[in-house]
Amino acid sequence: MKRALRGLLLNPWMAALTSLLRTGAGAAEDAPAAYELPPVVVSASRLGGELAAPTRDMVVLHAAEIAARAPATIADLLGSLPGFDARHRGPWGVQTDLEVEGSTFGQVLILVDGVRANDPQTGHHNLNLPIAPDDLERVEVLYGAGSAVHGPDALGAVVNLVPRPRAAPRIEAALRTGPSLDESETGIDTDLSLRHGWSGRSGSLWVSAGTRRSDGHREGTGFEQHRGFLQGRLPLSGGTLTLQGGLEDKDFGARDFYAPFSSREWTRALTAAATYRKRGVTLRAYGRRHRDRFVLIEENPGAYDNRHLSLLAGGSGHLRRNLAGGQVVLGGEVVRETIDSRNENPAIEALGDRAQVRAGLFGEYGRSFAGPWRVAAGLRMDRHEIFGWEAAPTLSLARSAGPGRLFASAGRAYRAPSFTERYYTDTCHQPNPDLGAERAWVFETGGLLLWRPLRRLGAPPIARGRVEGAVFLRQERDLIDYVRAADSPCGRDVPEEDRVPWASRNLGEMRTLGLRLRAAYSWRLASAEAAVTWVDKEQSLDPGLESKYVFTHPTRQLNGRLRHEIPHLGKVEWQVTSRERLAPLEGYTLIDLHVSRSLSRVRLLVRIRNLTDTRYEAVRGVPMPGRWYGLETQVGL
Repeated sequence: MKRALRGLLLNPWMAALTSLLRTGAGAAEDAPAAYELPPVVVSASRLGGELAAPTRDMVVLHAAEIAARAPATIADLLGSLPGFDARHRGPWGVQTDLEVEGSTFGQVLILVDGVRANDPQTGHHNLNLPIAPDDLERVEVLYGAGSAVHGPDALGAVVNLVPRPRAAPRIEAALRTGPSLDESETGIDTDLSLRHGWSGRSGSLWVSAGTRRSDGHREGTGFEQHRGFLQGRLPLSGGTLTLQGGLEDKDFGARDFYAPFSSREWTRALTAAATYRKRGVTLRAYGRRHRDRFVLIEENPGAYDNRHLSLLAGGSGHLRRNLAGGQVVLGGEVVRETIDSRNENPAIEALGDRAQVRAGLFGEYGRSFAGPWRVAAGLRMDRHEIFGWEAAPTLSLARSAGPGRLFASAGRAYRAPSFTERYYTDTCHQPNPDLGAERAWVFETGGLLLWRPLRRLGAPPIARGRVEGAVFLRQERDLIDYVRAADSPCGRDVPEEDRVPWASRNLGEMRTLGLRLRAAYSWRLASAEAAVTWVDKEQSLDPGLESKYVFTHPTRQLNGRLRHEIPHLGKVEWQVTSRERLAPLEGYTLIDLHVSRSLSRVRLLVRIRNLTDTRYEAVRGVPMPGRWYGLETQVGL
């Protein structure tokens, strides 16, 4: 029955794809969509002007593309990117670990307008963000090492979420429903958000707020989430002052999320940043306050009730000037991280009161030479109060080649262990205060080719498609993971004296080799894109041990997208995600569909998630929802 249903759903999709490809080939002369190289970005480099054009492999999504994808959450948006593995523990972004091409969730650096968002307590909190996808002007993704520009945590990728400079007023509402995996009742999810903005000669200001509630997809996974974000821009002394602030508050059931118990968690993240820019000078101050309460066993909260308060405060500045036929950037950064942690059960040791300071100096130089060639080099020196000095050099070279480019790069990256990895303990986890930092050299080479078959009189040719890709190698040392003897018991049904906990430790040297390929093409009535990622990570575990995080990545991944229009119905988007993982996790294929139609100031969207009702786990022991339906609307004010 399930195979018949899958065939019934997939065959029309494949037929539509074939038909659209044939139709589009005959309509090649009509208004194709243009593909452009990424604009000035801050995730790859602080260089400006023409030198800001990437010498590395990057993906940039602009506001129009984000709106076309119609993601429900930031986690959904990032999870749709090539090579990204969004390890959801629940639907609608309630808790997600973001991994990229075999990296762990702690090795991906998240920025909001260039401001660090990674949480010092644990990488599980990195996506506790107060911003929504529709609030973004663009998303910038730099694959590979980014420590030379941004410091620690940038081993797998750097993601920069850039808010809109101004925002049109609108209100959004959504109702989603799907069966519970417990087969007890139908789950309901509601979402309401509002955005409003003002602008004038004296500057601009906009605010965004939203609330979401869900019954969850099985018992013990319901949640409530509230958020608010504010951004203002003011002209000041010939420059621009940008002020940002945000709040995200969540209360969610965390059954089996981190350990096999009926857990519950409350988190609250407060963020603030002030950035001043004037003629090549950038000064920034920022902070993040994160409160987390975690109850391991909801039916018996007194047994284990951990409460954490982490604070991150930092300041940075840099100067950009033309020098020696190129451009140079010099700057520095100071960051202080603290945590105040306790357990309501005096017999259990919490993370304690900890503080650490990191300071760094960095420099970049870039120039063009011999016509099509561009080179960029950088060096960052960080001194961590606990782990000492870290050097992160980088060198990249790019050459324009007709309607495309070739590039190669090498860089060093590192990550200091989180407070949780060093000090967290519970009945299924054992800490290691002597953990060392992770380090890696990342090498990459690849290229981009634009197809420009359409030439118009008196105008430059328009790109109808693109093919791009890269081969990368990460030589890694002392990666941090939780390990234990294979098939060891540790759960709610196992007596405490028989439980075998996960123990955090530094692994030995290993190698990760990978390939990423992306292709896209546009016709008059449709567009299609596909991305393939292949990752081979060399095992370094002793026989008889199993890994909790490092060796659970997809070995092969496919991201596909097809867009077309149906007359009198609206715009249709199909999204396919297929992942193959190492045992014991099984591979899976997901198909999502949404149909949207705009009427004056109103946009209606019908969404079907997990169209084929696939049963799968993104994290071991945490089953994900089956087929869910949604009805959503956006109204311009």
